[in-house]
Amino acid sequence: MELQSKLENRLLQTLRVEQIQSLKILQMSSMELEQYLYEKADENPLLTIDCGNGRDAKLLEIPYVKDRMPSSFSNEERWDYIERSAAAQPDFEQFFIEQIPLTVSLRDFDLKILKFLIRSLDDRLFLDVEAHEVAEKFRTTAAHVEKLIQLLQTLEPVGVGARNYIEYLLIQTHRCPDAPPFVKEIIKNDLSMVAENKIKQLAKKYNQTIREIQQAVDFIKSLNPLPAGHKDAAVHYIVPDIEVSRVNGEWIIQLIQKNLPSIQINEEYVELLKRQTDNKKFLKKYLKDAKALLLGIEKRNKTIYEFVRLLLDIQPDFFEYGMAGLKPMRLKDVADHLNLHISTISRTIRGKYLQTPHGIYSFQSLFTKGIESASGKMDSIVLIKKRIKELIDQENKRKPLTDTQLANQLKREGIQISRRTVAKYRIEMNIASSFNRALQN
Repeated sequence: MELQSKLENRLLQTLRVEQIQSLKILQMSSMELEQYLYEKADENPLLTIDCGNGRDAKLLEIPYVKDRMPSSFSNEERWDYIERSAAAQPDFEQFFIEQIPLTVSLRDFDLKILKFLIRSLDDRLFLDVEAHEVAEKFRTTAAHVEKLIQLLQTLEPVGVGARNYIEYLLIQTHRCPDAPPFVKEIIKNDLSMVAENKIKQLAKKYNQTIREIQQAVDFIKSLNPLPAGHKDAAVHYIVPDIEVSRVNGEWIIQLIQKNLPSIQINEEYVELLKRQTDNKKFLKKYLKDAKALLLGIEKRNKTIYEFVRLLLDIQPDFFEYGMAGLKPMRLKDVADHLNLHISTISRTIRGKYLQTPHGIYSFQSLFTKGIESASGKMDSIVLIKKRIKELIDQENKRKPLTDTQLANQLKREGIQISRRTVAKYRIEMNIASSFNRALQN
């Protein structure tokens, strides 16, 4: 047997601490970033905060109420409790409903269930009702309810709709495209081993290297340990990150920073520590962390700005006319234009809002599907629905247009659409069939 030696070059890509922090900051909403800045200033003595509004530079505290719905309630009392809670805050439902992307179509029945789920959130925005209970109430299946719970869990703030601490961590993990593939199983089954830092045992159990397990454990420990949301503050949660306004006929982009504290490195303290040789290791550690934080904030602002500047180029009708002028757009399209990874765009749009002359929109809601027209142009579903409604509003009330007639008219206008799709969009807009519209008249 002949023994051979073989050299193999392998390129291992690892993220530096600075990169990890930068990605973490990029995906934060304004509220989460505000809290994070106060936490970092509390941890790092080299950082100082200027709140600009008379607030002290201390850790931002979010109210946390542990009291939950009394478990002794009967089912009927339980439903009454939820209904009364919702009545106390009429804007609470709308806060979440407005976040649903335009690409998600909900029937009236689904919307009723979703609103009930929203009313069932406790003070931490955790879901305080089981899927089978909701299924019984609405006479549907638990699987149907689960799909709506999953939709709720995609909304902001992160963790809304979680049913326990483990699910809260899993929701955060699901939103991180670069999360280690086996980390969800560790969260589900072995959080106690993570807490005790049993790296070798985890490596053996999951058949992974020590390094891979350490990365997974570090990832889990980087997740938010407690919910960032609170029911009482939810309706005040939406704060635009950036504004586009027209000034003297030109569009102006402006980052909105007034709600975030100004954070900087205390240079006087740095100089003092430099003169003390015993503190060099201490200084190096905290100075590196402070610079990484400032760089992460700068990158976050730049990425948001570049994203909105691209929107002005590819979505001019949206800024002119609002959602009616929005063209279909995918994450991949934006990633290709900006020469960024699709996961970076995913982080950029998460929990962030754009203020325009027509209102405030979540970045997420700007990504819509479309239907190709005869000319090859993509027409947005929003625009097609708007046109269907216009045709129905203008129809002869004694002879309402059928779905087939509507489809034929849209085809004459260059929109290739089937009768079945027209019927689907009509139902989603809560418009009755031609037969029922004729009876109503």
